[in-house]
Amino acid sequence: MCTCMRIRTPTILHPVHRSTIHSVWRTLLAVLMRATGFTLWRGLRDLLDAIPDSNDDFTFH
Repeated sequence: MCTCMRIRTPTILHPVHRSTIHSVWRTLLAVLMRATGFTLWRGLRDLLDAIPDSNDDFTFH
């Protein structure tokens, strides 16, 4: 049995209405973040590829 009155109190949830402009901006932001993440990932990959794999690359003959 629940003794807390607040738990038994029904809550009325109102639907959230989002405007079309809000959803368009949200979509554009998601696309922009995805493109930025892809660009940064490629830059990081290129940077890590530039690091030599072994110390043999540092020896001078």
